[in-house]
Amino acid sequence: MQEHLMPVPFYEDTVVLVGQGTDPFVAMKPIVKNMGLDWETQLRRLEERFNSVVVELTTTGGDGQQYAMTCLPLRKLAAWLYSISPAKVKPEFRAKIVRYQEECDDVLWDYWTKASTSRAGSPNVAQLIALSRHRVALLKELSRTCDNAVRTAIHEQVALASHQLGLSVPDLTSIGTGAPPATDMLVEFWGALAFLDSKGVRYNHCTPSKDFLYLQLPHLAQLFQKHNIQIKFTRELRQAMRESKHPRYISNTTQHSAIERISLKCWVFEWPVRRERDVFEGHDKYPVRRNTA
Repeated sequence: MQEHLMPVPFYEDTVVLVGQGTDPFVAMKPIVKNMGLDWETQLRRLEERFNSVVVELTTTGGDGQQYAMTCLPLRKLAAWLYSISPAKVKPEFRAKIVRYQEECDDVLWDYWTKASTSRAGSPNVAQLIALSRHRVALLKELSRTCDNAVRTAIHEQVALASHQLGLSVPDLTSIGTGAPPATDMLVEFWGALAFLDSKGVRYNHCTPSKDFLYLQLPHLAQLFQKHNIQIKFTRELRQAMRESKHPRYISNTTQHSAIERISLKCWVFEWPVRRERDVFEGHDKYPVRRNTA
């Protein structure tokens, strides 16, 4: 059965209805993001509490590929909305969540029942305007986002919106810049530590007798700045550090600092008792970006 998108303006946001025959569904990822909630957390809740009705609907994008969206029947949207406690979210999102709870399902039902075109027909003028706004918002978000997984997901939504508008799908690489692969970021990061080693700079907060590397990121950021090393602890770099195998990431916990002599939050890595240059063997051949201005 052919599915089609119906973008619906809701205040400053756009909520996406997915029509399947005579049944309306709500694409849940856009609405979760609009409300400032974490998608992975809400996806688990949807699968736990609405397992019998939540579905994956597939729409063909302008590139000919199939894109799946997690959807909830519109008749169940109010139940999910009221499962969210405004008191448990960030203060800046509370008023918005209450607005969604009180108005969103009514707006969507009204839009669905009063649409002037058939369910499988082409979007009307109001829908085209809303869809165009939604596509522009997606493109802006895509240009700001560096996380490669998020960029791919947003680009899929751009492809769907472009298909509905009869527009070409812009190439992902032409919009913004993705983060470098995790392996590349780690090579540069460990290379920066090898550079500090070469200068005799102490950054390991663990006592020398233990087989661990304790990295205190604020302290390390100060050292990078002092030595003009252009590395920032972005979300992407932190994720790459969690995936590190050599040295192997252990945890992010409070440890006693052998440098500061107090307990500090540290990133802990496996650290065999040997010289630092052996642990970073091979990393020193990669250039470290430094500000020489």
